[in-house]
Amino acid sequence: MMTRKDNMMALYHHESHDHIATFFDFASVGGDAEVFENGPAGGAGGPDWFGMEWSRTASGMGGGTPSPGKIVLPDVTEWKKYVHFPDVTKYDWKAQADAQLANVNRDAQVVDYGCWNGQFLRLVDLMSMVEGLMAFVEEPEACAELLHAITDYRISTLEYIKKYFDPDIVTIYDDFAHERGLFISPETYAELIAPEHKRWSDAVRSYGIIPDMHVCGKPEQIVSSFIDEGFEAWQVVQPENDIVKLQAELGDKLAFIGCWDFQAKWIQPGQIPTDEDLRAKVRETIDAYGPGGNIAIMGMITNPAVDMFSSMMTINDEIIKYGTGYYCR
Repeated sequence: MMTRKDNMMALYHHESHDHIATFFDFASVGGDAEVFENGPAGGAGGPDWFGMEWSRTASGMGGGTPSPGKIVLPDVTEWKKYVHFPDVTKYDWKAQADAQLANVNRDAQVVDYGCWNGQFLRLVDLMSMVEGLMAFVEEPEACAELLHAITDYRISTLEYIKKYFDPDIVTIYDDFAHERGLFISPETYAELIAPEHKRWSDAVRSYGIIPDMHVCGKPEQIVSSFIDEGFEAWQVVQPENDIVKLQAELGDKLAFIGCWDFQAKWIQPGQIPTDEDLRAKVRETIDAYGPGGNIAIMGMITNPAVDMFSSMMTINDEIIKYGTGYYCR
C-alpha cells in the first residue's frame, strides 16, 4: 500500500492511488511567514514591504487583512510612482527555511510553499477592494501592466524558494471569488489574470516544482482554465461549487484539494457538534466525493460553535481511518 506522501504525489500527477488524502499529508511553509508580503507575523499586524498596513483580527482567524483606509495605490495608472516592490534579497531565506522545515518529515509529507497575495489579490490590496475592482473595469491596460509587474516580482522569489525550501509544490493564493461567484467577469479574468497565472505556473515548473492554485469561494465558471494555465491542483474546493460535476469533467487533469464545508452550514444554530457528528460528516464527505477521485480533504471548521484545532484533529483522524486504502477496496 502507498505511503501518504507517495499517495499525495500520485494525486498531483493524476495517477491511481490508494488513499483519500488529507491536508495533514502536507507540510505547509512560506505563507504568513513572508513578512515582506504579509507584514509582521502575530501581534496586531503592521506594514509589509510594499508599505501596506495589515491588521490581524479575530474575524480573520488571526490572519492579516488590509487595514481600512490605508491605501498605497490611489490611481492604477500611476502605479510606477506608488508601487515599490520588496527587495527579496533582504529577506533571511535561510533562517526562515531552517525554522520552518525543522520538524518536517520529507519522507512522510509533501512540502507545499504558499505564496499569499497572488496577482489579483495584490492589486486590490494596494488599492482597496472597491477601487481595485473599479480599476479592472475602467483601466484594464494599466491593470494589465501592474499585474505583469507583480508576476515578475513574484517569479523573482522562486530562486530562493527552490534553493532554501526545495518544496514539492508551490501554491499561489489568489482569491478572486466569493461564495456566490467571481469578483470579476470571466472575460476580465481570461484577459487580465489568466495570462499572468500561466506565466507564474510556467516559472514554477521551470524549477521542477508542481504549481497549485488556491482560490476560495465559487470560481466554478473558470475552473477549467486552471488546467490551461498549467496548474495541477485547485484548493480550497468548497461545496458552493458543483464538485461532483467538476470532478466528472476535469478530475483526470486537476486534483481537488478541500472538498469540505468549511463554514459548517450543517451545524444548526446553538448546536455544538459531537466528536461523532464530525466523524459522520467526514464519512459523508468521502462517500460524496471519493468516487470521483483525485481529492484531498482539507478538514477545517470556521464556525464559532466549534473549536478549530480540536475539530481538525478529529476530522483528520477520521479521514485516516475511513479513507486509508479507500481505492483498494
